[in-house]
Amino acid sequence: MSEKNKTKRDIILKAAIKVFAEKGYHSSRTIDISNEAGVAYGSLYHYFQSKDDILLSIFRERWQLLLNKVEKIQETLTEPGEKILTIIDYIFRSYQNNPAMMKVLIMDVPRHAQFYSPENWVLYNAFFKELENIFREGQERGVYVKNVSPLIASYAIYGAVDTTIRQYVYNPEFNDNEFPLEKAREQIVQILKEGFSERAA
Repeated sequence: MSEKNKTKRDIILKAAIKVFAEKGYHSSRTIDISNEAGVAYGSLYHYFQSKDDILLSIFRERWQLLLNKVEKIQETLTEPGEKILTIIDYIFRSYQNNPAMMKVLIMDVPRHAQFYSPENWVLYNAFFKELENIFREGQERGVYVKNVSPLIASYAIYGAVDTTIRQYVYNPEFNDNEFPLEKAREQIVQILKEGFSERAA
């Protein structure tokens, strides 16, 4: 794909994220996206087959960026705890920098039936396999307890981050002044390190 075509494709994806976040995926039309992107309606189909294709492209490309970041973290950091903390930081920063994109990834993508295709599911689960490997590495080094499944730990780690971000996005009763994003991140990390049990002095 030429640089010019790639740029226009990126413009369409960026516009789609804005439209989906504002209107909701099912209430959005491809013409809304082309208008937001400032491209001719017919040219949108030069890059994407359908609205479904646009949504799933958002997932595949953004999720691949996350996998690339995890790979870089694996290459540059040595301590398992630091690796997990850096991954959590990256996800929270992604929300801070682009809340519309995170809203689409968290709420619209998982509701789409084609998200659960074998191809997409392999890509999605690749992230959890990386977290699983990091947690297992921590077990081998004596950082984490050995009676916890690394796979279940990977689900728990991401689940805590995902659910917390959902509150910032959708829950009007959630007091984000009392719990600024940084404080929420710190508490998730504290729970991962110490658990919920009160330890004896």
